[in-house]
Amino acid sequence: MGKKFERTQIIIGFILFMAFLISIPFFASDYWMTLLVLILIYTVYASGWNLFSGLTGYTNFGLAWFIGISGYLSSILIADYQWFWLLAWPMGGLLVSILSMGVGYILLRIKGVYFAISMVALTEGTRELFGTGYLEPITHGGKGIPFVAGIRLPTLYWSILFLAFATVFICYKITSSRFGLRLVAIREDEQAAETLGIHTTKEKIIAFALSAFLVGLGGAIHCTYQNYIDPNYAFNIQLTLTPIVMTLFGGIGTVFGPVLGATLFTFIHEILWAELTLLYMAIFGAILMILILFFPQGLLGWMKEKGILPKIRKI
Repeated sequence: MGKKFERTQIIIGFILFMAFLISIPFFASDYWMTLLVLILIYTVYASGWNLFSGLTGYTNFGLAWFIGISGYLSSILIADYQWFWLLAWPMGGLLVSILSMGVGYILLRIKGVYFAISMVALTEGTRELFGTGYLEPITHGGKGIPFVAGIRLPTLYWSILFLAFATVFICYKITSSRFGLRLVAIREDEQAAETLGIHTTKEKIIAFALSAFLVGLGGAIHCTYQNYIDPNYAFNIQLTLTPIVMTLFGGIGTVFGPVLGATLFTFIHEILWAELTLLYMAIFGAILMILILFFPQGLLGWMKEKGILPKIRKI
């Protein structure tokens, strides 16, 4: 009876929380709406990165490649072919997911720093290629693609809110599934996982492609929010590093760590930038150093160690 009542309370609390988030556009200012959109976008990026790298232990420094490929296709469809944005977004995510299967089949056979460097090289190579004259008829070269998708800020907010919720839910289901256990086994000892009959390459490719699809969708929405895309913006290394730092901030390998990291990281960054424009990068760097030194497992990992949260994979 007690557990049933507690579960009912959790469900009711969740419904009320979601109702509050959905109702925000009806009373919030454009500033807060914009800030929340950025938090939700980076929640998708961080959770999508964590879905692969946090569970398998393969550090993916090519997150910007997912964002750039998907963002370019969706932007081209909207700007040049007048596609409706709701149709263009999933096409971008689908393309980068398919391409990531081929990339994963090749690169996921190498491990450690070699995989990380390969993803950086792939991202930088694609950035240079998209800016050359060879693809200019398609990508518009270095001048980029300015466009207006005709989507209102509240609609954009609800779209990214739905995607962020879906991403976290998928991460939760995978983390608590047998597939998630196989990924964790790969992270802990890949050779031992292979001896147990786990097809490690196949499992990694599936996780890699799913991560690419979710991050790609987030990238398509992000470019629509910006109403502009060019190679330097789409394949910017900052789009890779920021979600990784957010995940480390909240807790790598956890479900809600990336959500917590994206939220706190964005708020702290905004406050420091607004109040200490000339010093905010130095102060921000000091905060990150403190977190790495004293909270190496992230905030959620620290709370689990202290007994504040239970030590289960579902959190």
